[in-house]
Amino acid sequence: MRSRSVGDDLTEGTGNQLVQLVDLMRRNRDFRLLFLGSIVSFLGDWFALVAVAGLVKELTGSEGATAWVFAAEVLPIFFLSPFAGVLADRLDRKKLMILSALLRVVPALGLVAASQLGQAWLAYVCVASISALAAFYEPIASAVLPNVVDEEDLSLAMTVFGSVWGTMLFVGAALGGAAAAAFGREASFLLNAGTFVVTAGLLWTIRRPFNAGRVAAPASVLTHLTEVWDFVRPRKVTRAFLVTKTGVGVGNGVVGLLPVFAVDRFAAGDAGIGILLAARGLGALIGPYIGRRLHRDDGRRLVFWCGASIVAYAIAYLFLPFVTGLWVAAGLIVFAHAGGGNQWISSTYGLQLTTPDAVRGRIMSLDFGLATLAMGLSAILAGVIAEFAGLDVAVWTLAAFAFVYGSGWLAWTRDLWGADEDPVVRAPRGDVAAAVEP
Repeated sequence: MRSRSVGDDLTEGTGNQLVQLVDLMRRNRDFRLLFLGSIVSFLGDWFALVAVAGLVKELTGSEGATAWVFAAEVLPIFFLSPFAGVLADRLDRKKLMILSALLRVVPALGLVAASQLGQAWLAYVCVASISALAAFYEPIASAVLPNVVDEEDLSLAMTVFGSVWGTMLFVGAALGGAAAAAFGREASFLLNAGTFVVTAGLLWTIRRPFNAGRVAAPASVLTHLTEVWDFVRPRKVTRAFLVTKTGVGVGNGVVGLLPVFAVDRFAAGDAGIGILLAARGLGALIGPYIGRRLHRDDGRRLVFWCGASIVAYAIAYLFLPFVTGLWVAAGLIVFAHAGGGNQWISSTYGLQLTTPDAVRGRIMSLDFGLATLAMGLSAILAGVIAEFAGLDVAVWTLAAFAFVYGSGWLAWTRDLWGADEDPVVRAPRGDVAAAVEP
């Protein structure tokens, strides 16, 4: 009789998770609506991103141009995340998310004008505007999730909810590349605008409250951030989860160069861009499910696999410049982003467990802001290095940064993942003052 392997365990675990997912969707209408809203929104985003990357590459002819699209996509979130977090803990999160979705229709339509006028700068402005408004949606959705599902469903819900991003990147990028080639880029931009309206409508029908309570909040943003620091300072496990996304973020500028690999290295055009970005999405889709099976809701394993995933991401990208075929490159990208996807979702789940609702909006926004800052700076650096030293040097440099960060983070957290007792303890649901008490 054949002995069981890790692959057998993972396959069986994935099957069980699918059964659990179907049950969760059936039982929880509000989670189902939140899930569908994210699917619709991300599908349009990835349709548009493939088209934008192809547009700016065509208009500028620059090897760094597509990396700067990714910088414009993430950097505004960093600058607005402190304000978004404060508002998320003071105001109605549901209304904030709906308003964010509806306002993004305007710059989404602006991409049509950028294409018609042939103006790359306008495309960058529209991408940055969509990103800025997303600061009031994506991290808030993570803060909302523990209030929309029951406590025993949170681990599965976070895995499934997090995999939406990868699923829609996988589907949206592949279809987006084909649609841009077949129907033109402007059709993708129009579809993206429409998805924001649909998302807002789905959110409006959710019944469960997005806030567990209100904070008696001081007026100053600085005071709010000080309160967050007072909470995380004595809690190393929370601080560790808060900075782990930066590990993948420092290497994420490589993603901004994938369209250049598709167009120049593999001569595959917009369709090739879609394939490589879809590979990124496939990895991000399967990573959280593999990670959930590996950590099994044990905090020590959760911490370890967060760090190990950063290292795996870096190693995969170190090999990318040696690849000469589009599909082999896609395979490496799947592996890299399986690590990246697990690391992103596992660290978010860790923060959800260790932070109370009263401060969770600010924690999630800070987490998202730090990650997007690293991603944005990495994308800018990728563009500069690619322009002056070439694609291969840019990829090796950024992957090396991620490898060093991941290795250092694992060494720093050795006392957590090597502890005798689980270091991840669920935070109380009380107010911030109570939660801050060590």
